[in-house]
This record gives sequence, structure tokens and C-alpha cells, in this order.
Amino acid sequence: MTHTIKKFRLLFFILCFLFSGCGYHLVGTGNTLPPHLKTIFIPVFENSSSQPEIHRELTSAIVQSFITDGRLKVAKKNNADMVVNGNLIYYDTRAASFSSQDLASDIIIELQVDVEVTDQVKNKLFMKKILKTQWDYKSTSEIANSESARQEALEEAYKDLGNRLVSLIIDQF
Repeated sequence: MTHTIKKFRLLFFILCFLFSGCGYHLVGTGNTLPPHLKTIFIPVFENSSSQPEIHRELTSAIVQSFITDGRLKVAKKNNADMVVNGNLIYYDTRAASFSSQDLASDIIIELQVDVEVTDQVKNKLFMKKILKTQWDYKSTSEIANSESARQEALEEAYKDLGNRLVSLIIDQF
């Protein structure tokens, strides 16, 4: 077989692959939602966890994830096609490793959120899920530095939950 025929076959297979229409798309570019769902409302999540007040920052991060994504417009409840109700049901920290002085040096934060999404147009449940995430941070003997690291880990956990929720609702995976 000549070198030209091998090149032609390779090019043919590449073109077949590119134009096969396998249905895949890049996350954040497509939309698998029904056409009647274009807007979303996200009220402040409830908080059944042991950690007071963190549900507000969690809700803000989730709203920001939808704004950043841009495929669903965040709207007021009366104008929204979908409503996301959530409850922060679990918060915990645990030591993952210890220093030579027996002080916790790596801490893991765990969050769990119960989410229910309603299609207001068709007045039916769209999705119900429990989402979990965990992030770790370094703890030191300096309380201010440890608290700052904990806050940064929480922000990352909130972003993770927000991005996963966007993907679950819009991309449906």
C-alpha cells in the first residue's frame, strides 16, 4: 500500500469521526433543557447543618455559578421557569493528618446539600438530588491563618457545588 493511500485513509477516518454526530458537546456550550425552561430562581438555602449562617454564602456561590454559566437567566420567583430549593443538611470538619506535635495539620471540610428543582411552567418536579463535596485545608497553630484557610476551603466547596448543580440541571449529567 502506498504512502498516499495510507494518508487518504487516515484523513477519511478522521473526517468520519468529526462528522459522525455522536451527540457529545463541550460542557457549558450546549443545553439539554426543554425549550420552555429559560430562567431560574434560587432562594436562600435552608440550613439544617451544625454550622450557622454558611448557607447564605453557599446560596450566593450557587447563584453566581448560574450567572457565570449564562445559559439560564437568574430571575425573580414570579418570572422564573424553574425554582431551586436547597437545604444545607450536613457540615463537618475532621482531621486528615497530624503534625509531630499531635496538632491537626490537614483538615477536611465536608458539605452535603439536599436540592429540589421544580419546573414552574409544567408544575412538576424536575430534579431531586443530594450533593456532597469535601475540601481540605492546612491548619497551623495560628488561629487567624487557620480560619482564613477554612474560609477559602469553604468558598471552593461552594463553587464546586454550584458548578455541579449547573451541570446537573443544564447538561443533565
